Amino acid sequence: MQGSNNKLISDMDRIRRACLVALVSIIATALLATVAAGTANAENGFTNTAASQKALARLVKDIDLLRPALEAKSEVSSDGYYMIRRGETLDGIIASALPGLPLRKNILRQAIVRANPHAFKRRNPNWMYAGKRIKLPDSGDIHRVIFTQSSDKMDKAKSAREERKTWVHYP
Repeated sequence: MQGSNNKLISDMDRIRRACLVALVSIIATALLATVAAGTANAENGFTNTAASQKALARLVKDIDLLRPALEAKSEVSSDGYYMIRRGETLDGIIASALPGLPLRKNILRQAIVRANPHAFKRRNPNWMYAGKRIKLPDSGDIHRVIFTQSSDKMDKAKSAREERKTWVHYP
């Protein structure tokens, strides 16, 4: 389980790096085209440096706008909340926002759903609402999930034993 989370994160990092490399190569190509166009115009006697500088400034501005989107690892705020974006899954959020936790994903899913019923339709972890702000589970949330399940199972077992005591016994 742990290995698959790390693999997913490393795959996402590789994709992010590939996008950045592609973006840099596009920009370098655009710069070369701008310089080539400027040199061609200069050879013809038509120097249009203002237009070239304006195009170059626009390219740099576009790079600055795209960089945060490509470099962002997760949308976790400092207070432990996460903003759900369209198309995300709970497993993806767990992999990006809570990497390397030595807990089963099922426990983390249940802790997140119990702490944020407003973000899930019918408390189903597969039906998340986009645009909702969810609280990532802390130790108390995880403790409630783990020990509530075990105490429920113990109560059922105890009641079953008590019920069997009232059965009629034949020799």
